[in-house]
Amino acid sequence: MQKRKSTLGKGLGALFEQVEEVKRTEVHELELNKIIPNPEQVRKDFDEEAIDELAKSIENHGLLEPILVTPRGDKFLIVAGERRFRAYQKLKKKSIPALVKEFLAEDIKKLSLIENIQRKDLNPIEEAMSYKELMDELELTQEELAHEIGKSRSHIANSLRLLKLDKSVCEMVRRGDISFGHAKILSSATHADQIKYANSILSQKLSVRDFEKLFKEDKKSSSKKKNNKNTNKNMFIEEIENQLIEQLLARVSVRYKDGKGKIIIDFSSDEELNRLINYIGRDDLHYL
Repeated sequence: MQKRKSTLGKGLGALFEQVEEVKRTEVHELELNKIIPNPEQVRKDFDEEAIDELAKSIENHGLLEPILVTPRGDKFLIVAGERRFRAYQKLKKKSIPALVKEFLAEDIKKLSLIENIQRKDLNPIEEAMSYKELMDELELTQEELAHEIGKSRSHIANSLRLLKLDKSVCEMVRRGDISFGHAKILSSATHADQIKYANSILSQKLSVRDFEKLFKEDKKSSSKKKNNKNTNKNMFIEEIENQLIEQLLARVSVRYKDGKGKIIIDFSSDEELNRLINYIGRDDLHYL
């Protein structure tokens, strides 16, 4: 069965319209004890120091943007604005300005994800998770999501690759010990090498540029060792491989001998396969 193509007019675009429509509704003052956080919130890490700073800003300048909630019995579920809600709790406020609107249950998570990707303070892992969940929820391709949120396709692809990092390395990125730039390079290494390189980044305090240089030198050294083992690859084939890897953002191996051979493209998920198919441009092909 073919994967259903998402209709953006009834998907992400329509949700953005809902968000804009909500901003024009009346603001209510709701008691904090009537508000409950969204258990499906993609953001799992709340920087307490950042929330303290937000609380001070709110205390000095007021709340610039109300939170968004939807009724749940006699309470209200947060759709967007949990950081603002937490800041109000720190200030020991009794109530908070809120926009109240009824939403379909299936739209709440999507709206929360949209609100997340519009914020600037997500860590790279949370950002990647938001992209992945939004693509899954609305059946979007990377190209479609990139177009809708104003990001490049390569940024979306590089971000999603972080979700394949080793768990320990992923946690380093989540904590901010390793930057997105470092992580983007690490994602093309094996899990064992990711851990080794991540420890080097921390112990040697390597900048992204320094790490990229080290990574390329190691790759070149590894390539030379392969050549010393009498591999049949020549410089021309190796250059083709490197170009394909750069274009496809995937591991590619070219087997060539006497004018014949094959190109092998590695993928590790259904999403990765569909991304490669879409990139190659075969609209008539779909993952079954």
